[in-house]
Amino acid sequence: MALAQTQALLARLFTDDDLRREFFEAPIAVASRFGLSMHDTQRLAGIDRREIEAFAQSLIGKRALYARRALPLTARALGDRFDALFRQAIRGAARDATNCSDAAALTAFLDRRVAKCGSEPPWVADLARFELAFIDAGRSGAILFFRAFDFNVASIAQALARGEEISAVRRKTFGVWARLPRGRLRWRLFRP
Repeated sequence: MALAQTQALLARLFTDDDLRREFFEAPIAVASRFGLSMHDTQRLAGIDRREIEAFAQSLIGKRALYARRALPLTARALGDRFDALFRQAIRGAARDATNCSDAAALTAFLDRRVAKCGSEPPWVADLARFELAFIDAGRSGAILFFRAFDFNVASIAQALARGEEISAVRRKTFGVWARLPRGRLRWRLFRP
């Protein structure tokens, strides 16, 4: 088997619902796009679809768990809807090697969803971007970046952390995150 091509196809089959569906409908066409020989294609086509689906679902479950850990307050705010929204956010998206890419994908999805139809609490996208800022700031080296929020995300985060009801009021807030090389992270929120 051409190991690199086979691994690339398997990785995509486990993480891409649309490609997985397409592969089981037309394995030769999909495998040839990945450069597999007919022999390799026939071997892969013999894989049990249910096993592939079960493994793919377990991977998505693990990814959702990591996203919950990365965005704990957002997960708390979304409650039971978190997993369904997470699955929508990552559907068809290219997968990076990092878990924070899933948190970023969910954050971008929530931004679009709130802007488009406002079906979530309007502050949830701000909250996700606020939590994601700490992930972004966790990278090594010097850091300096700004974020703008439509809501006072600090009060929302505090209320969620305490288990209190959220009474969010639209109030433009700006955040800055900074760290010198090998220094301590500093951040602050400002309201104009």
